[in-house]
Amino acid sequence: MRVGLSTSTRSSRDAQHEPGAPAAHMNAIRTLSLATSVATLVLLLVGATVSATGAGLACPDWPLCRGRLIPPLEPLVLIEYGHRLLASAVGFMMLVLAALVWRRGDETRRLRAPMVVLLVLLTLQVGLGGATVLSALTPIIVGTHLAAAMAFLALLVTFAARARWSDARPGFAAPHAFGRLVHAALALVFAQVILGGLVSAFGAGLACPDFPLCDGRLLPSWRPVVVVHVFHRLLAFAVVVVLAVLAGRARAIPDRVTRLAAAAAVLLVIVQVGLGALNVLTRLHAAVRVAHLGGAAALLATLAVLTVRTRLTAAEVPRATQGQILREAPTSPQRVARVLDYVALTKPRIIVLLLITTITTMVVAAGGAGFAAMLAVYTLLGGALAAGAANAINCYWDRDIDAVMRRTRSRPLPAGRVTPGRALVFGVVLGAISVVVLGLAVNWLSATLALSGILFYVGVYTVWLKRSTPQNIVIGGAAGAIPPLVGWAAVTNEVGLPAVLLFAIIFLWTPPHFWALALNREDDYRVAGVPMLPVVRGTPETLRQMALYTLALVAATLGLAALGVLGRVYLVSAVVLAVPLLVLMGRLARHTTAGAARAVFAYSIVYLGLLFAAMALDRLLA
Repeated sequence: MRVGLSTSTRSSRDAQHEPGAPAAHMNAIRTLSLATSVATLVLLLVGATVSATGAGLACPDWPLCRGRLIPPLEPLVLIEYGHRLLASAVGFMMLVLAALVWRRGDETRRLRAPMVVLLVLLTLQVGLGGATVLSALTPIIVGTHLAAAMAFLALLVTFAARARWSDARPGFAAPHAFGRLVHAALALVFAQVILGGLVSAFGAGLACPDFPLCDGRLLPSWRPVVVVHVFHRLLAFAVVVVLAVLAGRARAIPDRVTRLAAAAAVLLVIVQVGLGALNVLTRLHAAVRVAHLGGAAALLATLAVLTVRTRLTAAEVPRATQGQILREAPTSPQRVARVLDYVALTKPRIIVLLLITTITTMVVAAGGAGFAAMLAVYTLLGGALAAGAANAINCYWDRDIDAVMRRTRSRPLPAGRVTPGRALVFGVVLGAISVVVLGLAVNWLSATLALSGILFYVGVYTVWLKRSTPQNIVIGGAAGAIPPLVGWAAVTNEVGLPAVLLFAIIFLWTPPHFWALALNREDDYRVAGVPMLPVVRGTPETLRQMALYTLALVAATLGLAALGVLGRVYLVSAVVLAVPLLVLMGRLARHTTAGAARAVFAYSIVYLGLLFAAMALDRLLA
């Protein structure tokens, strides 16, 4: 009998290692992971139904329902209890899947780390489910429960995709820049999901009762629930832009799965915008709310699949000497040097000019009457953090082209002194802190304007325009013109006509200022593949457009006095400051030399700083 048992055991082990056993085992993992992903998506839809129908406290206790294992068969109880039963089923499927992953040796080794994370998230979800009920639907717990559920779905879909393509060799390469764009889109959509959960949890779904405006205005009242709702809409705009860019770039990748996933993501986000509008117009109809959350989950899952597919096919593309630079990165930099590297990511010289335009605008907005010193401190602090955040994320995204340009190759990222992941986290954290500082210490209008500046600079200029059009700096200049709006809003809690004129001045100043630099760095931009105007259209066209923008800039500066916003002191200063700018521009047009271009670039910085200082002086003397 003992011999027979031993023989049987050996036969079983041998069967597990037969040539067909690994394939059958992986097929089982693939099938079950896909089924569990679908079940999790259904679970999310049922959870949305619980929220939309108000069934969250139909079972006021946990883990039982009204003290019973089988509760009364009432409609709301059935919805809530069905949610719990489905969650139990998903948990059971996950345990079976984990057992399959750990059953074999090397074939499933690479799936074990994500499985551990999934099991941790599953345990967290069980605890959050109980806490949601026992806390009587406390908003922050409800929002965390949703965020954890979405993270679980995204990771589970990633797991299923990795299992599905474990042996795939597509035979093509997705460039790293496209991979970074996919990761950015995934992070942005996840942030939007979290914000949407907060909108629901805090009852802010109808804080703006119309669409696309809010209370019939572009800039509504800034109550907390309105702020949450408006932020959700603004972030939706950023998601649309990023996914549109993603789909455009995916068309150049020779992989059908990648192209289809990118196209599906764009289609889903368009549907999501429509469902968001319907949420408002139908006064949060239950079916629309459920569909809206389901669309968000489907979009997140699609991007998770695209992430796996992109990583599977990622290849090193020519990006100068980035690999060599990273190998030469210092292993243990001094603490002070590291701090200075992080400061360098924020581009402090640019921030100084932005802060000058902010504080002088505050003086103009106050009409010379003065304002609290702490208001200025908090506004400048929030503005500096917002500008630093945008610049740090810009350094993260542009590290490949920075590595090939002489002007930027010594920056912390291309020089390998700061890792890309840390730079990105640093930028995101700075941005979050800036919004909190401005929102809580100044007002939520200034916080929203600062956030819009970050999103525009990163999403529209850095990710989209910079590498796609010679008009990049023209449109992208809108981000650098945000500080006067922030300063004006900090003092008045509104955006008046003078603030718009100040915005226009910086917007018109940016192209000639930056193109003067681009004329000197034309070769760098050409090698990096950045379509700056001198590279694409040539020097004569660049000079012509610089002249047009300079004339428009001078006219706009004089318009402040013509409209009575500012007085004689400012008018005289504006005329006097404009003369050297026009002279230098004329000299550059006649003799296009490196020295002439540098002179225009350098004086344009002095010009803008002194111009805004003259505005403040005019108000103070008045």
